[in-house]
Amino acid sequence: MDRISSNPFLTPALVRQGADLRAKLQATTQEMATGKQADTGATLRGDFGRLAATDHALARISGYTAATSELTLTASAMQSALAMISQAAEQLGSNLLSTASGLSAPQLAAVTSSGMRDFETVIAALNTRVSERPVFGGVNSAVAPLPDAQSILGALETAIAGVATPEDISAAVDSWFAGAGYEALYTGGAPVGGIAVAAGETASLPFTALDPAIRETLAGFAKVALLDRGLLAGDHAARAAFALGAGVDLQSSSDARAVLAGRIGTTEEQLSRAQARNSAEKSALTLARTALIEADPYEATVRLEDLESRLDAFYTITARLSRLSLTEYLR
Repeated sequence: MDRISSNPFLTPALVRQGADLRAKLQATTQEMATGKQADTGATLRGDFGRLAATDHALARISGYTAATSELTLTASAMQSALAMISQAAEQLGSNLLSTASGLSAPQLAAVTSSGMRDFETVIAALNTRVSERPVFGGVNSAVAPLPDAQSILGALETAIAGVATPEDISAAVDSWFAGAGYEALYTGGAPVGGIAVAAGETASLPFTALDPAIRETLAGFAKVALLDRGLLAGDHAARAAFALGAGVDLQSSSDARAVLAGRIGTTEEQLSRAQARNSAEKSALTLARTALIEADPYEATVRLEDLESRLDAFYTITARLSRLSLTEYLR
């Protein structure tokens, strides 16, 4: 062979030069596409401390963001459930107060039947789950905090068996929900503790189905539901008087529910402020991280043009050398 490309000394040099130019061209193209330095180590001169600290801070913010998002979702579900419960309580209470004393037995039965459905709906709302956790439960997240409505009423009927007058029955129902009878059916466990939502700050939603506002409201609904299950059967006057008292209870429990909603709202405000601070800190950290490793687009463009020109010249020279014979070289 008389081709210059067969020269064992020249060919490796050309190969290395071409490979080096192509590698630099690829790296520069990558920098222009991503906006980041291709060789982070060289940019930072081997000092990854600041970059690692920034990444750690961003990871911490990400954890706070996940916590605030989950708590915000839970708080929203709590408020929605309370709003539904309050609406049902106010409507049923209003119906009982306005009509109970003047209703016939069949008409009263229709109202108490509606009250039974409301009680079942309220229990279902208290057992609502968000992100695989019961909204009004505690640390025992695998189970619903309350049994079904009929199981609760069955236990309540057993507890008040033998109580005769409407006034005594009403007092016994209130006592049962306020005390150990209702608590024995609750399986949600202790309230969930505080969760870190920002640097040095925790938030919690320690509101369960054992909250006094929930107990008081359930007692009112349960009284109407007991009438639907036959409480005071055969004594229309006593049934009407008991229904009227249940209506008063449902109306008067609105203040306790409003206080509970306000306590949840206070936590929602805290979460909103924490989210705003976390978002601002994340933006600042992201900018700082970008500044550490970003590529100068103008410098990268100039370098790319230079490399393209050099690589084009390299290919031109290589092509000419590949066509050069030994005879032509010796002329």
